[in-house]
Amino acid sequence: SSTAPISREGQPKWQVPSGWQEISGGQFLVAKFLLTGDAGVQAAVNVSASAGDGGGLASNVNRWRRQIGLSEQSEADISKQATSVELSGGKGTQVDMTGTDPKTAQATRVVGIMVPQTGQTFFYKLAGEARLVTAQKEAFEKFVQSAKY
Repeated sequence: SSTAPISREGQPKWQVPSGWQEISGGQFLVAKFLLTGDAGVQAAVNVSASAGDGGGLASNVNRWRRQIGLSEQSEADISKQATSVELSGGKGTQVDMTGTDPKTAQATRVVGIMVPQTGQTFFYKLAGEARLVTAQKEAFEKFVQSAKY
Protein backbone atom coordinates (compact mmCIF):
# COMPACT_ATOMS: atom_id res chain seq x y z
CA SER A 1 0.00 0.00 0.00
CA SER A 2 2.50 2.57 -1.18
CA THR A 3 1.62 5.97 -2.49
CA ALA A 4 2.40 7.11 -6.02
CA PRO A 5 6.00 7.90 -6.90
CA ILE A 6 7.10 11.39 -5.94
CA SER A 7 9.13 13.33 -8.46
CA ARG A 8 10.62 16.80 -8.31
CA GLU A 9 13.38 18.39 -10.34
CA GLY A 10 16.61 16.51 -9.60
CA GLN A 11 14.93 14.18 -7.14
CA PRO A 12 14.67 10.43 -7.60
CA LYS A 13 11.24 8.88 -8.06
CA TRP A 14 10.41 6.46 -5.28
CA GLN A 15 7.59 4.55 -3.64
CA VAL A 16 6.89 6.08 -0.23
CA PRO A 17 5.67 3.57 2.37
CA SER A 18 2.23 4.20 3.81
CA GLY A 19 2.32 6.02 7.13
CA TRP A 20 5.37 8.09 6.24
CA GLN A 21 4.59 11.82 6.37
CA GLU A 22 6.65 14.07 4.10
CA ILE A 23 7.73 17.26 5.87
CA SER A 24 9.88 20.25 4.96
CA GLY A 25 13.46 19.13 5.08
CA GLY A 26 15.59 22.24 5.03
CA GLN A 27 18.12 23.41 2.51
CA PHE A 28 20.46 20.40 2.51
CA LEU A 29 17.80 17.70 2.18
CA VAL A 30 16.26 16.32 -0.99
CA ALA A 31 13.36 14.97 1.11
CA LYS A 32 12.40 14.26 4.72
CA PHE A 33 9.75 11.93 6.12
CA LEU A 34 8.44 11.71 9.67
CA LEU A 35 7.53 8.28 11.10
CA THR A 36 5.47 8.03 14.27
CA GLY A 37 5.11 4.84 16.28
CA ASP A 38 3.21 3.73 19.36
CA ALA A 39 3.18 6.11 22.33
CA GLY A 40 4.28 8.94 20.04
CA VAL A 41 7.84 7.70 19.49
CA GLN A 42 9.39 9.12 16.35
CA ALA A 43 11.95 8.47 13.69
CA ALA A 44 12.79 10.31 10.49
CA VAL A 45 14.05 9.45 7.04
CA ASN A 46 16.35 12.07 5.55
CA VAL A 47 17.47 12.01 1.92
CA SER A 48 20.34 14.24 0.89
CA ALA A 49 22.66 14.43 -2.11
CA SER A 50 26.24 15.66 -2.39
CA ALA A 51 28.62 16.16 -5.27
CA GLY A 52 31.11 13.36 -5.83
CA ASP A 53 31.33 10.97 -2.88
CA GLY A 54 30.00 13.56 -0.42
CA GLY A 55 33.14 13.37 1.71
CA GLY A 56 33.33 9.59 1.68
CA LEU A 57 32.01 6.77 3.81
CA ALA A 58 34.01 7.37 7.01
CA SER A 59 33.27 11.10 7.37
CA ASN A 60 29.53 10.58 6.94
CA VAL A 61 29.32 7.52 9.20
CA ASN A 62 31.36 9.27 11.90
CA ARG A 63 29.03 12.30 11.74
CA TRP A 64 26.07 9.96 12.25
CA ARG A 65 27.92 8.17 15.08
CA ARG A 66 28.54 11.47 16.88
CA GLN A 67 24.83 12.34 16.55
CA ILE A 68 23.94 9.27 18.65
CA GLY A 69 26.73 9.55 21.19
CA LEU A 70 29.15 7.03 19.67
CA SER A 71 32.86 7.60 19.25
CA GLU A 72 34.40 7.91 15.82
CA GLN A 73 35.87 4.86 14.11
CA SER A 74 38.66 4.38 11.61
CA GLU A 75 37.85 4.03 7.95
CA ALA A 76 39.00 0.38 8.12
CA ASP A 77 36.61 -0.42 11.00
CA ILE A 78 33.71 1.33 9.27
CA SER A 79 34.42 -0.54 6.02
CA LYS A 80 34.37 -3.87 7.90
CA GLN A 81 30.94 -3.12 9.38
CA ALA A 82 29.40 -1.71 6.20
CA THR A 83 27.49 -4.04 3.90
CA SER A 84 26.91 -3.83 0.17
CA VAL A 85 23.29 -3.69 -0.97
CA GLU A 86 21.91 -4.35 -4.44
CA LEU A 87 19.75 -1.50 -5.75
CA SER A 88 17.91 -0.81 -8.99
CA GLY A 89 20.44 1.95 -9.70
CA GLY A 90 23.51 -0.15 -8.90
CA LYS A 91 25.12 -0.91 -5.55
CA GLY A 92 24.87 0.99 -2.29
CA THR A 93 26.65 0.78 1.05
CA GLN A 94 24.63 0.23 4.22
CA VAL A 95 25.59 0.91 7.83
CA ASP A 96 23.61 0.22 11.00
CA MET A 97 24.41 1.53 14.48
CA THR A 98 22.70 2.00 17.83
CA GLY A 99 23.56 4.64 20.41
CA THR A 100 21.83 7.13 22.69
CA ASP A 101 19.98 10.32 21.80
CA PRO A 102 21.87 13.02 23.73
CA LYS A 103 18.66 15.04 24.21
CA THR A 104 16.39 12.25 25.47
CA ALA A 105 18.84 9.56 26.70
CA GLN A 106 16.71 7.06 24.73
CA ALA A 107 18.17 4.21 22.68
CA THR A 108 18.56 5.55 19.15
CA ARG A 109 19.34 3.62 15.98
CA VAL A 110 20.61 4.86 12.64
CA VAL A 111 20.44 2.89 9.40
CA GLY A 112 22.16 4.68 6.53
CA ILE A 113 22.49 3.77 2.87
CA MET A 114 24.84 5.62 0.52
CA VAL A 115 24.02 5.36 -3.17
CA PRO A 116 26.58 6.64 -5.70
CA GLN A 117 25.11 8.01 -8.91
CA THR A 118 26.77 9.84 -11.80
CA GLY A 119 28.73 12.71 -10.27
CA GLN A 120 26.94 12.62 -6.92
CA THR A 121 26.00 10.45 -3.96
CA PHE A 122 22.57 10.11 -2.37
CA PHE A 123 22.48 9.58 1.39
CA TYR A 124 19.44 7.90 2.93
CA LYS A 125 19.26 7.92 6.73
CA LEU A 126 16.61 6.33 8.94
CA ALA A 127 17.16 7.56 12.49
CA GLY A 128 15.17 7.68 15.70
CA GLU A 129 13.81 5.64 18.58
CA ALA A 130 15.51 2.25 18.30
CA ARG A 131 12.42 0.00 18.32
CA LEU A 132 10.63 2.14 15.72
CA VAL A 133 13.71 2.10 13.48
CA THR A 134 13.83 -1.70 13.84
CA ALA A 135 10.14 -1.92 12.88
CA GLN A 136 10.65 0.39 9.85
CA LYS A 137 13.99 -0.95 8.59
CA GLU A 138 12.54 -3.27 5.95
CA ALA A 139 10.21 -0.53 4.62
CA PHE A 140 13.18 1.87 4.56
CA GLU A 141 15.29 -0.59 2.56
CA LYS A 142 12.44 -1.11 0.07
CA PHE A 143 12.04 2.69 -0.21
CA VAL A 144 15.73 3.08 -1.12
CA GLN A 145 15.52 0.13 -3.55
CA SER A 146 12.49 1.74 -5.25
CA ALA A 147 14.42 4.91 -6.19
CA LYS A 148 14.75 5.62 -9.91
CA TYR A 149 17.45 8.16 -10.73
